[in-house]
Amino acid sequence: MKVRSSWLGAACAAVVGIAGVADAHDLTCTKLVNGQASVEATTFPFTANYSFQVTNVHPTLPSILLTALDPLLVTRGFVFTPPPPFPIAVGASVTSNFALTISSLEDCQALANLDGTPDNNIDNQFTAGFDLGSGLCTARVTCGQQTSCTNATRTLGFWKNHIPALTQCLAGGPIPLGSLGIVIALPDAEGILWGDPATYPVTGLPRSELDRIRFLASRQMLVATCNQRVFGGATVPPNLLALILAALGTVDCDTLETLTAQLDTYNNSCEAAPFPAGFDPGPSTPEAAQALAVDFTLPTLLPCLP
Repeated sequence: MKVRSSWLGAACAAVVGIAGVADAHDLTCTKLVNGQASVEATTFPFTANYSFQVTNVHPTLPSILLTALDPLLVTRGFVFTPPPPFPIAVGASVTSNFALTISSLEDCQALANLDGTPDNNIDNQFTAGFDLGSGLCTARVTCGQQTSCTNATRTLGFWKNHIPALTQCLAGGPIPLGSLGIVIALPDAEGILWGDPATYPVTGLPRSELDRIRFLASRQMLVATCNQRVFGGATVPPNLLALILAALGTVDCDTLETLTAQLDTYNNSCEAAPFPAGFDPGPSTPEAAQALAVDFTLPTLLPCLP
């Protein structure tokens, strides 16, 4: 399970409902999962990207966030970042993000049972504590029955090693990767699939955090594009490729990592499903494929969004 917590200041309107905002004198909280108050997990592994926002609603004074707790997610590694206590300025808010990977329907149901109610809903509660009380909020993940795969998907290992399959994907036209450039020919594609996310090509110098995250995002985007072109099917949400393409033009590393995790989930979602009739992937030839690879990416000298 890959977990990454981060924070940023933001102004945001309160959300009412299941992601509810608790009225309090100084602080309120809002909790979302995959940007919504409620989502249904029907394909596994499923990535639940939680956001926890704490807002100072005092009219004139800073408020101190003393505690930020989600007991259920703590068992999976959640830590609010930055760790309390710390002050929040008037009208300001602090957001911490956490990606939870739910490996299977059984795993989802086990988590649902931990919230104290025997149903298929994960309704774990987040509490933002301050000196006058606490703000309470929740977001729901419903454990739905896993849907059968009508369209196959394959992961990085398949596409990087099967030259004929990758060639069929590229027959659909160039694949733009935002600020990284455009994949046009087979060496470009193999360069992304075989490149080292930690170092730049030729020089061997370490990539910056932004360039590393962009590289990993572009790799999952290339794989997902080939899955859709060759096998059909759709990502969840359907515009996920458009969202990550737009994010590749930014320095928002948190958003890029969130979208990358969602693409990785899609690429793994139907790996066991059979190929469509008539599709021939050709042999797996890793040495020949790697020999073709040309990593065309260049350093940006830009930092991630602070």
